[in-house]
Amino acid sequence: MKKNNKTIISIISVIIAAVICFIGYNSYQRKQAEVVSSEKLTALHELTKKFNDKNDRNERLNILKETLDEQSQYNLNSNKEPKVQDEFKNSINTMRTYFHNDYDNTIKTYTLSDITTVSDEKKINDNKSKLNELTKTIETEKDYTFESEQQAQEKQTEVEKLVKKYDERINELKKKENDKKQQKSSSKSEAKTEQTASTHYENDYFSVDVPDKWAGIWSFTEVTDTSNLGTPSQPAKIYSFKHDPEGNVPFGGAQAIYVFPNGIPSKSESSPMLKKLRSNVYLAPGAASGFFSTDGKPDRATINVK
Repeated sequence: MKKNNKTIISIISVIIAAVICFIGYNSYQRKQAEVVSSEKLTALHELTKKFNDKNDRNERLNILKETLDEQSQYNLNSNKEPKVQDEFKNSINTMRTYFHNDYDNTIKTYTLSDITTVSDEKKINDNKSKLNELTKTIETEKDYTFESEQQAQEKQTEVEKLVKKYDERINELKKKENDKKQQKSSSKSEAKTEQTASTHYENDYFSVDVPDKWAGIWSFTEVTDTSNLGTPSQPAKIYSFKHDPEGNVPFGGAQAIYVFPNGIPSKSESSPMLKKLRSNVYLAPGAASGFFSTDGKPDRATINVK
């Protein structure tokens, strides 16, 4: 009986010792984990401080990359501590916020508030260039500075929409400039070298004869109109004739003939100022005493339409 009691006591003692060892080992493990967690938290705090102290963008990006790598390695650990994981997230969010703010500030700086009122093409192009640089920067950094591809795409789309507005405005300004040049070119007189000493003028559309006494005191000019009665596809050739007696004595006058080689535009068909002579040749009202005879008077010029 005593022998059995001793055996039981020995077994109990072994069990108690094992339990004590197990508890001690677990306690040791917990303390070690706490030490590791504390060291990791301290390291993360230092890393974040280092990031904030840097002024160089590339150095900050490298620190963010380093932090992301450490987070990935730590998450593979079977003894992960929630507070360490949270600190990783806080540090990474702090670093990413720097880059997000930089993106937003760049967009704000190079956003023209009302693009429809900006006529300085150089200014638009300069701002567009800066935004294109930002798009390239985001593309380079997005794997680290954004939590997801969707977030990166949203920011890139924001920039691309702004650049598109700038392109549209530049195209609009170029079109206006081209139209202006075309109009200026169209309105520029191309004086013919017809000698006013002659009393006859002729082209592919009509001929003009003036009284002998007008020799030397009449002239004409020819211009192409694509914006008033004419259009770019249906231009109007305007032949302006002028009778200018010496000393500006009475009986001087002017009048124009309109020719539409490609047909008369719809906007000009009902124009009250044009009188159809034949085919695509039209006569405009005269100024002062006019130029052409429309009532059979012999002291005016005559037109012969071909």
